[in-house]
Amino acid sequence: MSLVPSTSPFASATPASSATSAPAAPSALGLVNAANRPQLSDSLFVKFASLIYELSGMRFEANKSYFIASKLDLRVQALGLKNFEAYLAYLESPSGRSEYGFLIDEITINETFFYRHEPQLQAFRDEVLMPMIFARKAQRQMRFRILSAAASTGDELYTVALMLKDMGLVGKDMTFELVGTDICHDALQKARAGVYRKYNIRNVPASILQQNFDHAMGTGGGTETWTIKPDIKSMCRFQEGNLMDTTRTSALGKFDIIFCRNVLIYFDEASKEKVVRNLSSILNDDGFVLLGHSENIYSQRHILRPDKTHTNAIAYSKAPPGTPKYNV
Repeated sequence: MSLVPSTSPFASATPASSATSAPAAPSALGLVNAANRPQLSDSLFVKFASLIYELSGMRFEANKSYFIASKLDLRVQALGLKNFEAYLAYLESPSGRSEYGFLIDEITINETFFYRHEPQLQAFRDEVLMPMIFARKAQRQMRFRILSAAASTGDELYTVALMLKDMGLVGKDMTFELVGTDICHDALQKARAGVYRKYNIRNVPASILQQNFDHAMGTGGGTETWTIKPDIKSMCRFQEGNLMDTTRTSALGKFDIIFCRNVLIYFDEASKEKVVRNLSSILNDDGFVLLGHSENIYSQRHILRPDKTHTNAIAYSKAPPGTPKYNV
């Protein structure tokens, strides 16, 4: 999905920091170099944070200024620009729209690995997946769709594929369609390549690792890698997707299961509500959204409500039509 909004993000940008903008630091360049560490003036941080918020829905507070500065500095250096103000001017120019994707790639956090939070995955398998498959077969519905939203480098979606294979469900009468979306171009390229390091695969059971990955030792002391085998890779499709983009999200079609784990923690309440509503719109009426342990959508329970029969899976189902929004 496109990262480029239909109008300039600078026209209606909402400051991403609640702090009052202070006068620019005494650097006409907008770059204050303390001990060779790139730093943003307060006013420039607000402008960059506002742009990032408009593009991705991720809100960065003032205490993340150094993190943002370090990421922006990589793009300043890559483009051969003089300073942060020059980079901002480039982003504001018509030609700067092609840079939006690179900017988001730099600031996106892609922490993931195979079989992450395994107890939740076990509950998903036993309490959610199998009963739904039995129900689909009884209804003679032989297609089952699973989405990994914010799929990052593909570890989560490939984990689901490995689980399906290990359960003996692949190649039977049920057709599984596994889709992964992410806003980060670089992450998607890595997902499609399916090449991983030891950190990513450390939780994969030894037998599954041996059957489904090709192991390669790095030459000359290089990094050893594990590559997903073609049969698993062919089960998964990855494409660009912005959870804030309602139109493109709707174009994905309906899903039975949506994984959106460890994603909503990066959104403020307004963005979170929009994302939750977008996910609900592509969820089948009897489907489930699986969130991470640390995520809270209490304010959005008029859209998705926790399913009390699947608490171990941290599963949410659609709230009944007309459910009122509660104030918190």
